[in-house]
Amino acid sequence: MIDFLNQYLKEINRKIKDGKNQNWNEVLENHRETIKFMQHERLIHLLVTLTFGILFMVSIMFSLVYQFVILITIDFLLLILLVPYIFHYFRLENGVQKMYWIDKLIEEKIKD
Repeated sequence: MIDFLNQYLKEINRKIKDGKNQNWNEVLENHRETIKFMQHERLIHLLVTLTFGILFMVSIMFSLVYQFVILITIDFLLLILLVPYIFHYFRLENGVQKMYWIDKLIEEKIKD
């Protein structure tokens, strides 16, 4: 998904820089559809990240109370999964924020 986002951002930035002979209303409409798609993707990843975070916290609490080796192993495995999810969500969030700024640039092109 990050590759798709990066490729899309390169493509839309190229369109904005070249800028000539573009139907900006169509570009804006397509851009907003892509924003909706990425917002949905971001929501799903947020839910997954929150779920793993909650599972990790519950697992830590059980580990502190019961102190079994298997629980510490589960804590470690959940942490291994949680950290990449956090970074992935962070990258998705930043990409969508860039898309909002690009939306404003396209609106300015339409006004000009």
